[in-house]
Amino acid sequence: MSAGFTERLKQAFDQATMAEVARRIDVPHATIRNYFQGRMPAPDVLIKIAENTGVSLNWLLTGKGPMYVAGERPVDLDRLLEERVVSIVQRLLAERGVGLADDLGAIDEPPVFDVVGSIMRLGDPQSVMNEWFLYEGREYPADFGVVFFRGWESFTHEEKLDALRDAKKVLDRTLRNT
Repeated sequence: MSAGFTERLKQAFDQATMAEVARRIDVPHATIRNYFQGRMPAPDVLIKIAENTGVSLNWLLTGKGPMYVAGERPVDLDRLLEERVVSIVQRLLAERGVGLADDLGAIDEPPVFDVVGSIMRLGDPQSVMNEWFLYEGREYPADFGVVFFRGWESFTHEEKLDALRDAKKVLDRTLRNT
């Protein structure tokens, strides 16, 4: 497969992270990493990509023809609404002479676990996951994470962070359903 496909894949998802792409089309992070490294997706995944992004399969596979099915980029209502809300909040804050607030968070929420610091300190994904679960007052099932962390040594810092967060979400969901 050509590097052109990988670039078109990134373009179709607006340069989103591998973790975001995985969430959007409901495919494991490790599988998306394979696609970003040159492996061609199965036909059913190609269809998911096209349906999720609105891109033409012909353009995705060959780079020929219009990028979007109808020749126009689909409207992203979530993004438009978020931009509008942010604009309104910024305008109201400015009218009251208050500086911009990026993210005030919630007063009652406990501090968030420092995944980045844990990666830097421990280096090992299983140890990071164990520390994360201990932070939450839970026990980490030691036999989990093998698939998510395969090739850990070759991951970039961002890929390590994405893999840990994805593994945590899957494990939380799995433990919640058992």
